[in-house]
Amino acid sequence: MKLRYACAWIPLLAISCALASAQDDDSLDAKRPMEIEDLLAFKSLGSISISPDGRWVAYVVTQRDFDENVNNSDLWLVSVKEGTPIRLTYGSKSDDSPQWAPDSTWLAFRSSRGEKPNIWGISPHGGEAWPVTENETAVGGFRISPDGGSIAFAASEKKSDDQEKQEKERGRPIVWDEHYHDQWTRLWVAPLEDRRAGKARKLPTEGLQVTAALFSPDSKQIAFGARPSPTLRSYIRGAVYLIDAQAKEDAQPRQVTQMPGGATPVDWSAHHGLIASASGKERGTYNRQLWHVPLKGGEPVSLTAGLDEHAGFVAATSDSLYVEAAKASLRGLYRIPARQGQAVGDPVALTGGKLFYRRFSASKDGSLLAFSAESGRQAPEVYVAPSSSMKPRQLTNIDSEVEKFALGEQRVVRWKSRADGEPIEGILTLPVGYRKGQRAPLLLIIHGGPAGVSSDSFTPRRGAYPLQVFAGKGYAVLQPNYRGSTGYGERFRGLNRGDISGRDWVDIDSGVDELIRQGIADPQRLGIMGWSFGGHHTFWGITQTDRYKAASAGAGANDLISMYSQTDIPDFYHTYLGPKPWEDFELYEERSAYRRVDKVTTPLLIQVGEKDERVPAEQSIQFYVALRSIGKAETQLIVYPGQPHGVRDPRLVRDLLTRNLEWFTRWIPVG
Repeated sequence: MKLRYACAWIPLLAISCALASAQDDDSLDAKRPMEIEDLLAFKSLGSISISPDGRWVAYVVTQRDFDENVNNSDLWLVSVKEGTPIRLTYGSKSDDSPQWAPDSTWLAFRSSRGEKPNIWGISPHGGEAWPVTENETAVGGFRISPDGGSIAFAASEKKSDDQEKQEKERGRPIVWDEHYHDQWTRLWVAPLEDRRAGKARKLPTEGLQVTAALFSPDSKQIAFGARPSPTLRSYIRGAVYLIDAQAKEDAQPRQVTQMPGGATPVDWSAHHGLIASASGKERGTYNRQLWHVPLKGGEPVSLTAGLDEHAGFVAATSDSLYVEAAKASLRGLYRIPARQGQAVGDPVALTGGKLFYRRFSASKDGSLLAFSAESGRQAPEVYVAPSSSMKPRQLTNIDSEVEKFALGEQRVVRWKSRADGEPIEGILTLPVGYRKGQRAPLLLIIHGGPAGVSSDSFTPRRGAYPLQVFAGKGYAVLQPNYRGSTGYGERFRGLNRGDISGRDWVDIDSGVDELIRQGIADPQRLGIMGWSFGGHHTFWGITQTDRYKAASAGAGANDLISMYSQTDIPDFYHTYLGPKPWEDFELYEERSAYRRVDKVTTPLLIQVGEKDERVPAEQSIQFYVALRSIGKAETQLIVYPGQPHGVRDPRLVRDLLTRNLEWFTRWIPVG
């Protein structure tokens, strides 16, 4: 117990202490398992932004407000030197996306206060926030120029008088694949005077949906990412364009990338020039790399070809590129030796151990990094470290309440797929108080994507599923990283191309076999659940076997022929199946759970958002109606009003979690 007191006073020991104290058996009896309300009370750490001078770290904390039924996000600030967190914003409106002015004297952020979301500013020394922009339409992403004299932002246009008149006379019918003016995101730039934006000018970006923007080092040009349509399916045609920050109305942006798979700018510095993120291949499961884009002509040059994972930009210095990337079920930081837009060495991992690192932000010179770190038993907190040594120092204690809960032990487990012997990994959470040799009821939680990943991170809930509450009730929970998952390299991520509902499902089911073999799982008490592609696997799995005694499918596809035309990303099926439905109906039918719905005997709970465009509710309704008509399995369908692909409304989230808990405790008793 003395170690715990040392942790409170010596921040440098915070990470190792948290892991040690989490396994302190002496305190286990004093703790209690989690309940649904405990999950809902947790705070969520969002964006992190370190000031250019390295003195301050701003971060976003989100809490659910059940009285207002909103997710309330606020800005917090902590001094790197003193380490005392300060709350900067209050109220029921969302404040997010913190970005520092180049001189570090004030902080800009996006806020929903006011009639439309706009950019606001606040001093790190406190005081009232002020409006930086007062745009008549909602402002999205924004960027302050390096000289501090301008701000660029994305927003739609205001309706013209003619448009107002037409809508009044004819309403607003939906013309499929055509777009209203307020669906197009344009690029605007405005001068900054006394920390407020002057009159904004719309830059000439007609026919382009702007997705990201950044200034050149001298603040005279803007590089922006754009695709040819507001529809998400056009993302693979995204490119990087250049335009003068003072461009006239008749100017034309210059396209500087023509890379397949879509491209977006991520950095522009004197060290390595313009850097863009792109896969460099047509579409699919390929790594997104960082590329130096030569502005005077020539092909882009990959800076991260030696890193076999998606590369997230962190910082560029004169001799290095720092990137964030997944590594199996963890995530961390890599340094790539680089000079003048060329990689000159192999990636070097700067983080290791059993912690999950993400949300990196760098000071202007790249010498100091702010980031979050967490583990299976430690909630995410804000840390800082020199980029030269990566010795983390904890600055926050946002979710200290986690210390009072008894958590199920979380560990990484491995097995070989019975399909072909491919090594597969997963995250196993054991029941609270588990003793070796006990057989426990086992629940599968299957991640979506399929290029998602279940991480060895702090996961008291996995989306719709109250993971640690299950553990507190006596269930073991397995989250399999089946073939197609991110974190294991490009080859593994592409192993289910042309084979969804094939060997990827066998990978999942093989993990259950392994835990039964190890004496952990009770073969008579198995359950299965998942959201999105996890819902797809759930539908599919219960048509293949009756070993699962209960199931819950969230926003899953079951009829791939109709799904192709219903989803907002039909290219997904080009990637994972190859042909279009009419080019190979047999393949689409073969991989559709709906064609085997008469085999289902497993009790099934189905949940979906009413406004889900990714996997529309029709997919869930179709499977539900069939099961009810067949009558072999009890089923319930819950449609959440107004909700998109993930349920967000706090009260509906409470219902979502509660129904899953009640469903599995009903059908798979622990005792």
